[in-house]
Amino acid sequence: MTIVAMAATAAACLVGLALIGVAWRLLAGPSAADRVIATDMLGLLAIAIAALAAVLAGHAAFLDVAFAIALFGFLGAVAFAGLLERASRSPDGSE
Repeated sequence: MTIVAMAATAAACLVGLALIGVAWRLLAGPSAADRVIATDMLGLLAIAIAALAAVLAGHAAFLDVAFAIALFGFLGAVAFAGLLERASRSPDGSE
């Protein structure tokens, strides 16, 4: 087993632990904002999993998958920020 494979295996274990924490926050988050942040973190962990798959499998195509996940995660974060901005405005339009 090479050093790269051992490092990727250790990283996969850490990502697995992080998935447990994110799943707990997603299910038990006290507010909707906590749940949205957890879904954003879930996207980041999916990027890490795709990168680990690229390293372990030796195929660079998984990096394209990671890029697509990052793009959709960014668009989701921007959409949620717009939603929070609209929700923070008062109904009569004054700040």
